[in-house]
Amino acid sequence: MNILAEISSDVHPTEDTGRVERAVLNIFPQAKIEHADRCLRAFVNSLEGFEKLRMLIRSRRIRAAARALLMKGVKDDTVVFYLNKQAAYVGKVSFFEEGETVALGPIKVVVKTDDPKKFVEWLTEY
Repeated sequence: MNILAEISSDVHPTEDTGRVERAVLNIFPQAKIEHADRCLRAFVNSLEGFEKLRMLIRSRRIRAAARALLMKGVKDDTVVFYLNKQAAYVGKVSFFEEGETVALGPIKVVVKTDDPKKFVEWLTEY
């Protein structure tokens, strides 16, 4: 399965860039990080880069809920989902839907793949 994911988060003036980077790397340890004017971008180009997220979904026993939410984000060859930045900073995974407000904003994950439904099933498999 071919995968290219872009992970992004705004870095607010009250936030430490290093902490935002740590939040992303806690969930995606293999991500390649780039910093751009108050925005952090990271890239993952393999399933292995999603193993930590997969493990966290499994350990929190939220597979069914995660699958339902992720499937809502499938469109054409893309899956889009959002993670809570504060939860990620402490190594936890907390999803939320687009439009929900969070104090410091989300971590946005955009995954391009040749089979997005298969990717979601792999990420949330039983």
